[in-house]
Amino acid sequence: MLDLQERAADALQAVRNIRIPVIAAVNGPAAGGGLSLALAADIRLASENASFVASFSKIGLSAGDLGASWLLPRLVGPAHAADIALTGRTIRADEALSMRLVNRVVGADELLGEAVALAEQITRNSPAGVRLSKRALQANLEVPSYQAALELENRGQTLLTRTEDMAEALAAFVEKRPARFTNR
Repeated sequence: MLDLQERAADALQAVRNIRIPVIAAVNGPAAGGGLSLALAADIRLASENASFVASFSKIGLSAGDLGASWLLPRLVGPAHAADIALTGRTIRADEALSMRLVNRVVGADELLGEAVALAEQITRNSPAGVRLSKRALQANLEVPSYQAALELENRGQTLLTRTEDMAEALAAFVEKRPARFTNR
């Protein structure tokens, strides 16, 4: 069982470690491991049909499963996380939005289009800037101080100022045109 648990955890860690942003589009129940998968995404969109359930304790397990106990309090705060994990109750889309579990709620027919539009909006930005932004956001959840966060950010910004994409972005701004990024 430990081998299965560790393989599942490795899979979710791989999702979280993908260098590009991951968008979850939830259009139904996200329960147990499905909830953990949604939590591992960088951005969560939900349809009005979405629901979120951490019913681990109802079936004799712990909410300490597949990263849920680490991610959930960081997304919704410790009080909401305790409510979700200890009661095992179903959180509907509108409540998930109010507690910041999801970024936005849209109609079921609009969900995938909204996710694709969001992905397209992200892809119009500097690829290196997006990757380092994702890395900084995730890494700074784990650093012990503001000073440590600044050190990480300073290194990333310094690296990015040396790229061709940064020069292109500045030129595009001055020329009032969209930037044409080459990932260099």
